[in-house]
Amino acid sequence: MRTISGFLIFAALRSALAPSSPELHNRYGLSDVERFTVRPGITATVQYGADHLACQIKIELYRSIIGQDAQVSPLISSQEVSEILEEIVPAWMRGKEISKASFQSSACGVGTVNEFENVVIFRAMSPCRTPNVVQDSSSQIIFKRDICPKVAGLPHIEPRPSN
Repeated sequence: MRTISGFLIFAALRSALAPSSPELHNRYGLSDVERFTVRPGITATVQYGADHLACQIKIELYRSIIGQDAQVSPLISSQEVSEILEEIVPAWMRGKEISKASFQSSACGVGTVNEFENVVIFRAMSPCRTPNVVQDSSSQIIFKRDICPKVAGLPHIEPRPSN
C-alpha cells in the first residue's frame, strides 16, 4: 500500500514540475513560434506575425532544441519535402513565380531559391550522401507580408501589395 501511495505522490509531483502548454498559454498568451510534426521524424517550425498568421516556416528533421549534434547533417527525401511544401503552401497560394536561382556552396552543398508573388522558398540540398538521390537538409518558407519580420542576411524581398 505504501508503495502505491508513494508512486502516486511521485507521479503527481513529477508532472507538476513541468508546465503544460495550456498553463504557458494562460500565463504568457499565444506563442509566436510553434513546432509541428508533419511526418514521423520531420518537423515544421512556424514563426507567426502579430496577426497570428505564419511569417516563416522551417522544415527539417526533428532535433532537440538543446544539445544538438552539429557534426551530423540529417537529410530528408527531396520528394517528401516537395510534398510537405505543397501541403503547407500549395502552388495556388504561392502566386506567380517571379524568379528562380540556385547556388553551390561546396561539392555537396546545393541550394535553390524560388521567389513567388506571396512567398520565397529556400531549399538546401545534398546530392552526395546517397548516389543519384538528392536530399534536403532543410527548407524555409518566407511569407511576403508587411507584418512579418524581415529576415537578416537576405536581400530585401518586397511584400505583396495590399489591395
